[in-house]
Amino acid sequence: MKRRDFLKLSGILGAGASFSLPSMQVFGAVDNYTGPLWLIINADGGWDPTSLFDPKGYTDPADPNRLNNYPSSSIIQAPNNSPLRYAPPPDSFLTNTTLYNAKTFYDKYYQKMLVFNGVDTRTNSHEDGQRHSWSGEMSRLGFPSIGALIAGVAAPARPMSYITNGGYANTGGLTVASRMKSYDLAPLYEVAYPNRSQDASSSGSQSYFPEGVTAARSLIKAASDARTQSLYDAQRLLRLKETLGKLRESRSGPSSFAAMTNNLATNIRSRTQASFPGRYVAYELYDQGHIALAAYQSGVAAAVQLEIGGFDTHSNHDATHYPRLMDLLSGLDAILSEAETRGLADKLVVIVGSDFGRTNIYNADNGKDHWPITSMMVMGNSAQTIRGNRVIGATTATHNAMWINPTTLAAVPANTAGAVRLTPGVIHQSLRRLAGVDTALAATTTFPLTVPALSLFA
Repeated sequence: MKRRDFLKLSGILGAGASFSLPSMQVFGAVDNYTGPLWLIINADGGWDPTSLFDPKGYTDPADPNRLNNYPSSSIIQAPNNSPLRYAPPPDSFLTNTTLYNAKTFYDKYYQKMLVFNGVDTRTNSHEDGQRHSWSGEMSRLGFPSIGALIAGVAAPARPMSYITNGGYANTGGLTVASRMKSYDLAPLYEVAYPNRSQDASSSGSQSYFPEGVTAARSLIKAASDARTQSLYDAQRLLRLKETLGKLRESRSGPSSFAAMTNNLATNIRSRTQASFPGRYVAYELYDQGHIALAAYQSGVAAAVQLEIGGFDTHSNHDATHYPRLMDLLSGLDAILSEAETRGLADKLVVIVGSDFGRTNIYNADNGKDHWPITSMMVMGNSAQTIRGNRVIGATTATHNAMWINPTTLAAVPANTAGAVRLTPGVIHQSLRRLAGVDTALAATTTFPLTVPALSLFA
């Protein structure tokens, strides 16, 4: 990828991009974001909550309508009589030492975990499910993902405020979605160090101008700034004026990108690929998180959406789905461990979800098909007042959604008078309040959620 292609992809140049008026920024805006890193993990394809967060099991292994291939008596409870329960490994994986174990994750993090069960996405469509799960809205198109909304409202001046590596990433015109994986780092160095003429990632690279001589570069920058300012002052069309403003803001980006590349060089990966034996997908998730932590710590990003795929298991469900769930937990564990090493453990809010759930019965190919009922998990920190070691919502023995009492949040039968159906929108309404963007014009007028407002986190 060339430098110009990277700039286009990141939205830094602004030219050719479409910006709506809510994203209008002050010319030469300064980043003053002090909030957490919003880390969103998309389990692409539709995961099976009964294989992890919302275990069911069977009472009779010969039952053709059994939900899972493990006995209900083997369901595991998190420590200290926690309300959190999780599914055991299928029998075929009990002796597989290469896989991460859910017990490791729950024992380590259960006090921070808030699990939502019985979340009704109201769809079996991947596209609608992704949009509903990550924006809180299914029927109306164009709503921003939760990461884009937070980045666009709370941290609009960061060079790549919203980074996404897959899944639903609509920005609603509030910000620009940027891609950033390991193979994007070379052009990042080129933008960070424009004076390096060969390998921009090497401090020993030849330079266009001698590093010790700044006069030529200062003159070029001054001429460029003056030309941009002149174009800005002469422009009367708001959309083009905003685009030029974006271009001006991008001129401050290289210093942030240089800080990010230095951060990556200083904080080398705490886990190697070899430490995830045979589980490259888990390593890739961790690698995305490693870059996200550096981007946040360097003042480049505020919200990053990570992706791990392989959950659309219409055949051989147990053999493929359970290992992928363990890959997700393994990668997330590595990210959280590195965040602690970096001193960022209390600066993260993690949201994990998927398109929808999977059916409450195996099909003829021992797979599971699409099912609207799913789960979500949120992990917070002391500043965001997410009380962990809790489960909100529940499902019946056949994995149908129960509703919740809006005052006590207790699970009650569906259609109970006064009860609330737990949908992604209800969760997003609380997430917006948690992030402090619920009163912004974008949330109240441009992209309002017409769902009950519950207090889910405090």
